[in-house]
Amino acid sequence: MEQDRRQFYRIEHQVAIEYKLVPEADVMTSNRPYQFDVSRHFLLLSELRAMDTDTGHLLRKISENQPEVSAYLKLLDNKINRIARSLVSEEMQDSGALRMRNISLSEGGLSFDCNDALPQGQYLALKLIFPETLLGLLLYAIVQRSEAVDGGHKIGIEFFNMPESCRTLLARFVLEAQARERQLNANA
Repeated sequence: MEQDRRQFYRIEHQVAIEYKLVPEADVMTSNRPYQFDVSRHFLLLSELRAMDTDTGHLLRKISENQPEVSAYLKLLDNKINRIARSLVSEEMQDSGALRMRNISLSEGGLSFDCNDALPQGQYLALKLIFPETLLGLLLYAIVQRSEAVDGGHKIGIEFFNMPESCRTLLARFVLEAQARERQLNANA
């Protein structure tokens, strides 16, 4: 985790986070946790954003030669994203209030405060929901640090065996948050 601080930009952010302790064997046999009971729409926006990453270069090429087709494809993409956001938003409202936590997030891991003392080296299954974008991620992590603080514990975790699509989404999310932060500081 110490090395991650030097490699990755970190942001402070609020997310809904759930975690479950899992054995090492679960982490080694799958790169996406199955320990959470999630709906079929939970990962929808994350998967659509990952597809955007995969198809972005194609859309740029089309836009060079056929700007009308490119504009039409962008409109279709917006329609699909609005439908997906509506589905996910409705489902999250039905599931009740999310327990939000302040975290320090980077592309390589995160830290958060919790009541539990988690042993260093313990594997976790994570469920993260970013409320403003409605992105849902299911990831594995390993506890790198657990320090007692003010009646609780400060936990530092490193993502483990993360799919590249999730890494790309997190990197984009962190860069966008960094850009917003810079803009706010410039306007202040």
